[in-house]
Amino acid sequence: MGHRLRVSVFLSFACLFLAPQSFAQLLPIVNPGFERVSRPLAVGEVTNGAGGVGVPVGTIPDPFGLPQFVDTVSVAGWRTFLPSPPSSNPIYAGVLRPYNNLQGQPLLVGYSGNHVASLRNVWMQQTLTARIQARTRYRLSFLAASGLWEPRSGIYVALLAAPDRETLAFAGTPGVATLVFSSILPAPGTEGQMMPYELEYVSPANLPRDLRNMFLAIAFIGSDGIPQMNFDDFRLEASPMQPRDDIRRPLR
Repeated sequence: MGHRLRVSVFLSFACLFLAPQSFAQLLPIVNPGFERVSRPLAVGEVTNGAGGVGVPVGTIPDPFGLPQFVDTVSVAGWRTFLPSPPSSNPIYAGVLRPYNNLQGQPLLVGYSGNHVASLRNVWMQQTLTARIQARTRYRLSFLAASGLWEPRSGIYVALLAAPDRETLAFAGTPGVATLVFSSILPAPGTEGQMMPYELEYVSPANLPRDLRNMFLAIAFIGSDGIPQMNFDDFRLEASPMQPRDDIRRPLR
């Protein structure tokens, strides 16, 4: 399906002496493919933000429309900033059912299901139930692409450590630690084609105080300006690590 890019970060020298054990645990992500919405979206319709299960948000019926709040939608798992009270201004981040242009060309190909997350310069995030563990390799994989007729833009995704599950955890949020942050420019010619990407983070053998008892969180933003970026199929694996010396020590 294309090349896979990876961003790797090792926070301590000790991590260089670790090796993965033979198994990886898949950490639960709510609604990883953005299919869990409270009602089907029409082709071209996008939610005006996201607030998790039970939090209704408006929708924008087409790329040139304004938010409407008559037939609202809730998006499981994912959250964006939501003004209170609801505003008639677009939030520029939500769940989209991709569409074709007037020439019949699809905005995107290669995504699963009916929906993707579609964002401009607004964050979307989810804080998981899993807490960060010491001496563990975390591998976050996902699909991403700009639309076929959108300007090529960077892919900005972060794996974070959040103090609780209520805080909107974005890169730079006070009290939230950034474990790894991607800034990847897709290859030319991949516009409109969802491509696979990975981020990797290895936690130190001894967690620093600011990471202890923290929850893992995923956050992403569409661009640093006008271009739109689309995401799908998030997956986070955790692999316990052990010292290489323990692996190489002969059995007695």
